[in-house]
Amino acid sequence: MAECGVAIQFVRSAIGSTETAGTDVRREMRDLPLWPELTSPGVTRLGCEQTVAVMRVLVRLTGDELLRLGPRPVPQGTFRMISLGLIHAPDLRAALDRLVTFASITTGYTRSRLVVDGDTCRIEIAAEPADEVRPLAVELMLTFVHRFSAWLVGQRLPLTGLDMPFAEPDYSAEYTSIFGRQPSFDAPVASISFPARLLSAPVVREEPELISYISRSPSDLINHRDYGTTTADRVRKVLERGDLTHRERADQVAARLSISVQHMRRLLRQEGTSFQHVREEVLRDLAVDGLRHGRESIDEISYRLGFSEPSAFRRAFTRWVGSPPGEYRHSLTSGG
Repeated sequence: MAECGVAIQFVRSAIGSTETAGTDVRREMRDLPLWPELTSPGVTRLGCEQTVAVMRVLVRLTGDELLRLGPRPVPQGTFRMISLGLIHAPDLRAALDRLVTFASITTGYTRSRLVVDGDTCRIEIAAEPADEVRPLAVELMLTFVHRFSAWLVGQRLPLTGLDMPFAEPDYSAEYTSIFGRQPSFDAPVASISFPARLLSAPVVREEPELISYISRSPSDLINHRDYGTTTADRVRKVLERGDLTHRERADQVAARLSISVQHMRRLLRQEGTSFQHVREEVLRDLAVDGLRHGRESIDEISYRLGFSEPSAFRRAFTRWVGSPPGEYRHSLTSGG
């Protein structure tokens, strides 16, 4: 959400909606230090960390990750299970295919789907039958889909469309700080749309990163909108996940990042590096790691890293660290 905090209307809406669903939130929250801010008419925004604290209390009180506002109960741990099912997808398309399937099964939004229409893709979140739409549940679902997807691929997903299946609320101006654009209201179904070319973006996160992400939940969803890492980081992730025995060319990596090779090279120059430099850093770090663990011979490491012959690897490694690989490995085992 906005860097300066979260509009108090959203937080109060969460509390009010949860009470409507049958939980006496106010009685439970009156002793919290932030309660005066939640009730003061002069407060217009709440800090992100305070908002995280409120959401955690609401989830704990309801025992439901959609605060009892969805088509069916969503037990705590559901989004963790869904996320673990996505982290090993090769690219965004595969991740979103899994996401809409899991959402249909676990959250009651059984009409959720990924639609690709020419240059645009659309993720729809909908239930069947179409019961009363709870705006907060829709906002939570779309925020999760948008921001978690961006986190998975390490780049922004600029929306070309945002549809809400309810009347425009009085806080509608705040949607721009959440999603980067204003929605259309009274739509047939809740959805977000973005360029279809981004579906080929590779998933660049690893499971340990996901576990850390989940442990902070919902902090990252509330605090961050732009998950763009540096271009060098994204290139590095693609190279690390690739088959190093067959060196990926710059144009192949750029295609995996859904950008032109010229644009990728320009972005890398702006960051003070180059594709060749990033690739050599990856090879160096993997070589050092292989020598440190000692399970492979130097020739085997050379082959795994795509060198045409061990002598070429030895020359490169000496250039990278200042000593040949055999000498480097010996220094590790001898303590020198």
